[in-house]
This record gives sequence, C-alpha cells and structure tokens, in this order.
Amino acid sequence: MKFSHTKLEQIRHNPGNIKQIISSGRGSFSKNSAWKFSIKKYHQKDSDKSFAFRHFEEMFDRNFVANNGNRLIKLELMEKLENYIEDYEKQKFEFYDYSNRISIDIEHGNMISGEIFRFDKTLNGFAITLFHNDDSIWIKELRYPLLQIYFSNKFQCPAELIKVGVYNFIDEVHEYNTFDEITLQQSWEEITKLSDTINKINF
Repeated sequence: MKFSHTKLEQIRHNPGNIKQIISSGRGSFSKNSAWKFSIKKYHQKDSDKSFAFRHFEEMFDRNFVANNGNRLIKLELMEKLENYIEDYEKQKFEFYDYSNRISIDIEHGNMISGEIFRFDKTLNGFAITLFHNDDSIWIKELRYPLLQIYFSNKFQCPAELIKVGVYNFIDEVHEYNTFDEITLQQSWEEITKLSDTINKINF
C-alpha cells in the first residue's frame, strides 16, 4: 500500500481508518496554492524575485474574482512572498531542488510517497523543508525523522548532517531540527510496526 507523508499522522493515530484517510480527496486550487507556485518559480528562475511576483499576480488574477476582499488577500500574500524570500536568503543555503517526490519503503510492502516542498545544500550537508500552514507542533510528527533517514540514504550523507523542518507560513520563518540516532532508530521501529499493523487490518 502507498500513502502520502501528509497522511501519516492521521494513519499513525488511527490505522484502522487508513482506507478512508487515503481516499479523502485533495482540496481545490487555493490562494495559498498560487503563493506556493510562485515560490517554485522563484527558485527555478535563479532566485528572480520580480519573476516570482509577476507570476503570483497573474495566477491570482486569473483564478480569483477581483473584489475588495481578494485584493486585500492578494496584498497580504505578496507581503508573505517578500518575507519568504528575505528569510530564505538568511539561511545561506544553496538551492538544490523543489517539489521532488519521495518513495520510502517502510517494509511489509508499504510505501510512503509525496512531494517535498524544497531541499537545499548546507555548508556540510542538506536541509529538507516542508510547508507548514497550521498551529500543530510539527517536530512531534513521525515523518520528519523518517525524512532525515531517507535523505541520509539518498545522498549517502551522515544523518547528523541532514536538517529537516518547515517553512512556517504563519510565522514566516524557517524552522529546523536534526534528530539524534536514538530518535531515528525509535522512529524507524515505530513505522515498521505501523506498517505491519496496516497489513493485519481486514479491509
């Protein structure tokens, strides 16, 4: 069975409901989606800020009615775009890739898939970034240590040189952590047990 890393916490806490969780549909194109597509353009166009802003305005205007409410939201998101770029530049990263898909074999024939918001080279390793848009405590989620393991193997890089974290859309900052070896081992043990549990569920 394959499922997205975005569904992992729901499955983790309610594996018996995995079929319904996986089948739940994706939302429609949102204003935040327009923002995220513009971030992608920023990185793909060699950090061209003006191109990102033009792309955002064109996409927003094409998809949403021009009324006072939407105009205010558009201005807010343009400010968030500016703040994202400013905070990204503070990280001193070397951009590596955007929206790259993962495929984590969690044993027992199950896979975790999905896209990663962004990953970058650091001075001596890599930084893996997801998009965070709510008030949940991201660092407690199982997917982050699993991503550290996955990219450590992918890049043949010691796990301690992999930073995993989020761009916090609400607070407009990048946040990272590097999990220790014990946490990584415990996380892998938990996900393989969960994978085995999933297989035992009678669908």
